[in-house]
Formats: sequence, C-alpha cells, structure tokens
Amino acid sequence: MKRKNTILLVFLLVVTTSPAWSQVELGLQFSPSLSFNRINDDDATVGLSSNGVGLRMVGGLMGDIYLQENYYFSTGLFFVSKRVGIEDAANNVDEAYRLHYLQIPATLKLFTNEVALDMRIYFQVGLTLDVNIMEDNITEDATYIQNFRNFDSSVLLASGLEYRIGYSTTVYGGLSYRRGLVNVVKDPGANIGEVIIKNDLLSLDLGVKF
Repeated sequence: MKRKNTILLVFLLVVTTSPAWSQVELGLQFSPSLSFNRINDDDATVGLSSNGVGLRMVGGLMGDIYLQENYYFSTGLFFVSKRVGIEDAANNVDEAYRLHYLQIPATLKLFTNEVALDMRIYFQVGLTLDVNIMEDNITEDATYIQNFRNFDSSVLLASGLEYRIGYSTTVYGGLSYRRGLVNVVKDPGANIGEVIIKNDLLSLDLGVKF
C-alpha cells in the first residue's frame, strides 16, 4: 500500500506542477494485451526457455500535456498485469507466475496534422516505471522463482489514430509495445543459479480523452 500511495503522489506532482496544466487532456485507456517474456539462462544450472503467452489487461488514467503544436508529454497511472512463463524441458517442468504493477509512463507523443476531418495519427516513445504491488503463482507449487523485484521498467513504443468526436472529447485506438529492461527475478529457486527474465507486452490501446 505504501508503494501504491508513493507512485500516485509522483504522478499527481508531475501533472499538477506542469506549466501547461491549463492545456492538459485527461482520459481513460484500456488495453487488452499479450504478455510474454525473454529468458537468459547462461549462468543457470538448468536449461530454461520461455513458455507461452498470456492474455492480460492494462488500464487506467492517462494525460497528454501540451508542449507545443503537435508535441505532447504523455503520462498516466496504469494497472498492468504481466505473465512470466518458464519451461525446463529436461526435467519436464512448466511454471507460470502472475505479476501486478502500477505503472507511470514518461513519453513524448507526436501528432501529424489532420489526415482527414478531425483525425490525426500519433507516434509515442518513452520509458515506463513499474512498481510491483502483487505477485502470485499460476502453477501450483511453483519453485523455480522464489521472489520478484519490486520494480520494472520498459521502453514504450506506440502508434495509432485519434478522432475528435466533440468540442472536448476525443477517442483513439492504436498498438503499443512495452519491451522490458529489468531482470524481474530477485531470488531464483535453490540450485537454479542466476536467471535473467525480462517481460514484454503487446497491446491494443483503446481510449477516450476529455
């Protein structure tokens, strides 16, 4: 709960202290996502590989803060669910874990001029800070990973189409990719050795701004 309150406070400070507060657009975004992971087991004592893809959800509050024409600083506060799946083929072991984060993006969003009436294309690039608020095993009696780190971070790349449907209402849709930068494993299981796992998300972004 303490980590959750801290990340909420950081988000509010970023938004409310911006000199462009009078030109901020707030909205809601929901993103059905495919969660998968990459594994480096060079220093592990067993051979591990990634196992499967999970359907997850990203959702929360977003904000686009005006910088200059067609340029915005885009941030938000999102609930992000990720899946970690590992396989040890030699020992016939499959394990999966579920991780839940609060995420703050720090990104630059670039808009084209109108490509049709009230329609613009956007491109988004930046980083995310993710705070782990909960984790659990999908596989009963999973033992290969004992604990996960309290944080994660990703490169965020996105593109989509925005359509204004009223004076102050805009809907948008697009695709985004979050590529994990941090090894999420804090404590591997006994006799496993060091293993590096990084999480990725491929999302369909659907949102509305007011």
